[in-house]
Amino acid sequence: MTERPALSAVLFDAGGTLVRLDFEWMSEWLAAQGHIVDAPALRIAEVAGRRRYDESITHGARAADVPDPPLGRVGDTRAYFAGMLAAAGVPLPLLEKALGAFLERQRAQGLWSRPVEGAREVLDALPASGLRIACVSNSDGRAEWHLERCGVLAGLEFVVDSQIVGVEKPDPAIFTIALERLGLPAERALYVGLDAGALGYKEAGRYRYHPPWPLLDTALLVERTGREPMRTNLGKVNPDVVVYRRDDRRRLI
Repeated sequence: MTERPALSAVLFDAGGTLVRLDFEWMSEWLAAQGHIVDAPALRIAEVAGRRRYDESITHGARAADVPDPPLGRVGDTRAYFAGMLAAAGVPLPLLEKALGAFLERQRAQGLWSRPVEGAREVLDALPASGLRIACVSNSDGRAEWHLERCGVLAGLEFVVDSQIVGVEKPDPAIFTIALERLGLPAERALYVGLDAGALGYKEAGRYRYHPPWPLLDTALLVERTGREPMRTNLGKVNPDVVVYRRDDRRRLI
């Protein structure tokens, strides 16, 4: 594998990486309607929602009926929530009602209102390694506000919010904005986030990518390479994935 320049910065996604859905509130709302599904089950089902959303991007669906959609306008936000609820076994009549309630909640205080477990610890650890950190988010103009409420804004140099800058993942232009603010070339940065953003990062020739969950389970401190290529939810292969884990001996920088 080609020698890589030393890593200087990490760009985090927000939703699903630093902050997460309030599965606990969702579970309580569904229980009040007579359908019992616990928060851990919803969290597992959310993966199906992400896949539905990613598929809507490839098929050209857009969130035309959702004002300032929380995942950006490039995909179908309703497909995201519907996919999650269907995977959790919510029946169709209740599913439609839940969609309305969830979107209303998002328009008010927001649904991405809890920090991802381990996110604060990762953000605190990275500067000690000499790494700069920032956030690139498809959002509704409130990404920074959500991050602050969840206690994961401190330490980030800046937040690039798609609603504010007028471009969103997977368009690589949103990463160009972040890299220009950092004053760094692409090969000196790592993107940590979910599939749609990762594909945009790859299209721009920026191959240093890590999906969020292993990162937040083990912390991003050292580098390991040479693993099998990662296959995204969209079925596309990134042949240049660099995986970072705590339990490797080689130093990150």
